[in-house]
Amino acid sequence: MELVENMTPTLEEELRMETEIRTVNASQDIDYLKRYAEAMTRQNHEQSRFIAGCLKEIHSLKSELACATPVKKKTNLLEKILGLLLKIKEKHETSRSYVS
Repeated sequence: MELVENMTPTLEEELRMETEIRTVNASQDIDYLKRYAEAMTRQNHEQSRFIAGCLKEIHSLKSELACATPVKKKTNLLEKILGLLLKIKEKHETSRSYVS
């Protein structure tokens, strides 16, 4: 999937994340860790709701697109031959009407 491939974090993003993780791991302040955990939980919840909304919208748009795109009927060999014969017959009849 093209979108996922473009989401690879940059080196700077990875280093920033690693710095934040080390800061949390090195902290001895329990109140800070509780506030941090609370903030992360709230942010995770909001991001989950946002992503769910995006996926719902993507699904809706894909459904609309699928319904708007005409489905091309596959024809078998017999139908192709009959179609060609019908065209030849129509062409022959129109050419005869011009001669009369």
